[in-house]
Amino acid sequence: MKTISLLVIILLVKGYTAAQGNVVIRERFKFKDTVEIDKYSPLNNGFSAIKLKMNPGEYNIQNLNDFRLLKGVAITGVDLVYSDFPVGTDFSELNRKRILELNMHLPEAFNSEIIEWRIVKQTGVAQTGGIQNYFHGIVVYYRPMPTFEEEHEEILSVIEGNAPLKDSSIIKVMQRNSHWKDMLVVCDVTGSMAPYTTQILFWINSNQAIKSFKQIIFFNDDEELSNNQIAELDSAGIWDIETSNTKKVIKTALSAMERGGHYENNLEAVCYAIKKYPENKSNVIMIADNWENPCDMKLLEFLKKEKIPIRIIVCGVVDAINPIYLDIAYATGGSVHTMEGDLREVAKIGEGKIIKFGKQRFRMSKGTFQPI
Repeated sequence: MKTISLLVIILLVKGYTAAQGNVVIRERFKFKDTVEIDKYSPLNNGFSAIKLKMNPGEYNIQNLNDFRLLKGVAITGVDLVYSDFPVGTDFSELNRKRILELNMHLPEAFNSEIIEWRIVKQTGVAQTGGIQNYFHGIVVYYRPMPTFEEEHEEILSVIEGNAPLKDSSIIKVMQRNSHWKDMLVVCDVTGSMAPYTTQILFWINSNQAIKSFKQIIFFNDDEELSNNQIAELDSAGIWDIETSNTKKVIKTALSAMERGGHYENNLEAVCYAIKKYPENKSNVIMIADNWENPCDMKLLEFLKKEKIPIRIIVCGVVDAINPIYLDIAYATGGSVHTMEGDLREVAKIGEGKIIKFGKQRFRMSKGTFQPI
């Protein structure tokens, strides 16, 4: 097994599309491993997978209709699979074209630092023959999008004591930080956040006497260009409520999940929260989805000037944390929290310093955390 920490690919293809004579794509891919294996099978990693089939030696995807299954989902990993046959042949040009083919149909597979890419070389053909019996192409791992009915049932089953929690990320963070009181919570309820929304509601329902939370703002926008909230309050894609009445909180959460869209207007919701509840602006907690990026990062400079420290609980972290949340914490003087640990006083991390958080290392460079 060979380890490749960073691969920079610059693709220049002429006449690849009918719409453009030239296509230039510059992408950075982080390959955790280049895997050599007799015969490939998809990982059993808890995510769903789609096989995009290609004939041996070719780069055209045979089952283009399957891309409809990937619409609106969070992509978590990509395997590019080929066979070392004839043995010793250089397949780098073929694999380059296969990557470009995927980019043309699924650019979302290239837009996040935490999507795990692997190149998988099958070596068994030389011994067994029958190359058509081996898979060739690309496998896309993704987190499926549940229906609102499924999310609704999951939440109520846990709250009513009929089912256990599927995840305990937020619960563990709250237990480690029991000194947090009267927090102003800004919570993502888009897409597949139901397990984490369930934990928030479960915590509120079970810990009324502790008073960890005072107000909660659910966000789930239906427009990518979020209002900046600076001129006036805009409640589109935002639902807020005091946490003293659990039944009303649950009702509000379900309404936000059902009526919202699928844009992560994290920072817009924070701006809304501190304007609506200015007396509590120093106690902001953001509940964020590790697999999605906020669509409104333009608002970060405003929050930085306002000196609003944001404590960020990042949900759905498996092996890699999305560095964008480290950047938000750094800019605002906040902190980052996962099920496994807490990273406090992020703003004090100096230029060029290398830190370790979870299984990853990052280098601070000009206000952003670069994965190493």
